[in-house]
Amino acid sequence: MKNPPIFYDLISKDGAALSPWCWHARMAIAHKGITPSIIPLSFVEIDQLVTAGGKSFPLMVEDDGTISDDSKTIVERLEIISPEPTLFPGGAAGRGFYSFLHRYIQTIITPTIATMVLVDIPNVLDEASRSYFIESREKRFGKTLAEVCADRDASRKTLSLQLDPFRKVMQSGGGFISGDAPAMADYLLFGTLQWARVCSPYKLLEDDDAIAAWMEVMLDLFDGLGRHTSAAI
Repeated sequence: MKNPPIFYDLISKDGAALSPWCWHARMAIAHKGITPSIIPLSFVEIDQLVTAGGKSFPLMVEDDGTISDDSKTIVERLEIISPEPTLFPGGAAGRGFYSFLHRYIQTIITPTIATMVLVDIPNVLDEASRSYFIESREKRFGKTLAEVCADRDASRKTLSLQLDPFRKVMQSGGGFISGDAPAMADYLLFGTLQWARVCSPYKLLEDDDAIAAWMEVMLDLFDGLGRHTSAAI
């Protein structure tokens, strides 16, 4: 790759990266030692992403015009253009583990977190994006955002149970989901928890939770890529 790729990122009114899928792609790019050129867009600026050849966030465009549209495609493309260090330790087994976790986080973890943070997301958006977000999400859920998050303390307990397999892996292995060093499986979970961190002040984890400790380590990776984006207050 002669020049760094362009990465289209979804941001808040203060420039904080908002999408869990953008976050896990950004971590994958950093893992490869690549520094992309970031084009930050709000919810209502998606027409610029579409013009560039994408359908939704995130979008990566290489200097030869190659387009990778969605986080999973970006991850697979990164392994082709920059094989080392791999995102999938263990080869085929690592890829299979990633595919499983991608589906688990997409269908189980993220929807649970949504019932805790959606009501707070409008607070971090500019006026135009706020109106768009509220209208589109309330239409999707068939209820107000306040109603979606009406019982988030119960959702917090559910999330804790859903995260238990990750705790067991971290505690029995090398401290990361991927073993003794972070890789794509870690970036998947990080992306979703980072999304909650930057969108909502609601506390998902107890301070003594093993995943909270792991999250602190993940925030400091790649010269503090995650930590440089402040948590919502």
